[in-house]
Amino acid sequence: MAEAWFEKRERGSPWGLRVARVLALRLGRRTTRVLLWPITAYFFWTLPEGRAGLRCYYEALDGRRPTRARVFRHYLTFARTILDRVYLLAQHHDAPPYEIRGFEAVASYLDQGQGVILLGAHLGSFEAARAAAFSHPALKIQVIMHTGVSRQLNETLTVLHPEARDSIVPLGGPASLLRVREFLAHGGLVGLMGDRTITGEATYPADFLGPTAHFPLGPLRLAAVLRAPVFFFTALYRASADGACRYELVFEFLCGPAPDAKARDEWMRQLGARYAQTLGAFCRVAPDNWFNFYDFWQVPDNDPSRPGAGRDPDYGGGPRGQSSMDGADATEGHSAHGES
Repeated sequence: MAEAWFEKRERGSPWGLRVARVLALRLGRRTTRVLLWPITAYFFWTLPEGRAGLRCYYEALDGRRPTRARVFRHYLTFARTILDRVYLLAQHHDAPPYEIRGFEAVASYLDQGQGVILLGAHLGSFEAARAAAFSHPALKIQVIMHTGVSRQLNETLTVLHPEARDSIVPLGGPASLLRVREFLAHGGLVGLMGDRTITGEATYPADFLGPTAHFPLGPLRLAAVLRAPVFFFTALYRASADGACRYELVFEFLCGPAPDAKARDEWMRQLGARYAQTLGAFCRVAPDNWFNFYDFWQVPDNDPSRPGAGRDPDYGGGPRGQSSMDGADATEGHSAHGES
């Protein structure tokens, strides 16, 4: 179920994360990226539910089972974005470059003193946007998030740039809402994640990569209360054949401020549909940037509409009893090893 992401214990110790941070800065990005291979292999083999979740994702994405090499490469992309957070927040000379696309439409609101809501997802890296604010003050974002998730990792990284802690607004409570309202009133950017639910949270259905998925209703309700324009936002990790990478910060308009209470339900319905459609489009552009390692569709295993129905519930990939590795794996495996 989707709420499992929230209930799972965070992996790794504070001491281990601190050591990793120090080694990353001292060894440099090129050397540390090599060390990601065995670390990624460990998590790949010890988290079967993550492999199963990605199998469902790729089944929905392109209608065929993913190879083991493709799923491993997906894990590796995630590990690389985590490593890049160290260099981005430390403003290290090894920090990857970034480019910005679509911010002109956002800036037109900010120039009028109108704050903007950025409705993002666990796609790419939000840290790339926070790092961009070091040299582009207009990109300073207040991020509303569950502070209990990945707490150890966040605390380890904020040592690199203590001011980053001030950009995080804990989810829930009137104080948080007042803080966000004030920030928007001064022409600021407020970031929300719209793609993960927790136990008992209200949801809405939307077509996502073909099947119907359930998204959290809370972010839409909050956007309606705040009455600010809403943009989809993502910072995609983009790698080239020579191993170099960059981040592509993309802003795409979703809808204007919410109307009065009578028309808000329809406004939220349209916003939810546009959000899911836009998220799906970016997943197709950069499929390995999707970092929800669980069955996002939350459909029973025996439902034929479930992506990957009839496949082995562990990684498997093919029908039960059939090897998941086929001729395509050799090609994709070669590609994966050539990426480092």
